Amino acid sequence: MKAHITEVKKKIAPYVHSAFLDSDYINEQDLPAVSKSLSPYSNVKVSVNKTRFDDGYFECRIQVDALFGGGTLRYEIRSHGKKKKYYDPLSWIDEIEKWDALLF
Repeated sequence: MKAHITEVKKKIAPYVHSAFLDSDYINEQDLPAVSKSLSPYSNVKVSVNKTRFDDGYFECRIQVDALFGGGTLRYEIRSHGKKKKYYDPLSWIDEIEKWDALLF
């Protein structure tokens, strides 16, 4: 089965929340339900990635591949109303490499 982006939006509407002056988000515990509800569609991919801004937060990306009516939906992932931040324990190495490249 194939879906258009409007069908996908209707299907995930119960899981999408919005806050005043903030972007739409999906709760972390709702991610399996979102993925399961969209699994019958062969042209829909659900993934969890770092944000485009590389600011340390995750986003849920839903891609709909269709000739007409396709696109990408992006939602913040929150846990108990707070943004879900990732932490890289080896990020200090990247900082050293940045300074090394700057100085030499």
